[in-house]
Amino acid sequence: MKDKRNSQPVVQAVDSNLVQPTFDVPSTLVEANAPLPKLSDLDKMALDLAKEKRKTVLAEAKTSIALNDSAELAFKYVVLQLYFKYNLSSSDAINENGEIIIGGAVEQSAQTK
Repeated sequence: MKDKRNSQPVVQAVDSNLVQPTFDVPSTLVEANAPLPKLSDLDKMALDLAKEKRKTVLAEAKTSIALNDSAELAFKYVVLQLYFKYNLSSSDAINENGEIIIGGAVEQSAQTK
């Protein structure tokens, strides 16, 4: 009696003087009212623990990045102090062994390539 595409109520005549509408309830509404299954307490605790570990690791990663940035700035500050102490210019360099190479600095444009 009812077209599936049409959501209008179907009217059925029971008596010539009495008309009662009937409504078809979609199955999705019935399923929405059904209780949802829940995790066991043990599984819920495992999930919460995993979430907290994820937060902890993220915080540790952020701390590591901040410490790395701090160490990088400290290194650059020491290099700058050495350049002032030994009257070096931007064209001079200090190698890994601590030797000063006058005019041995690599140009900035070559370093970024």
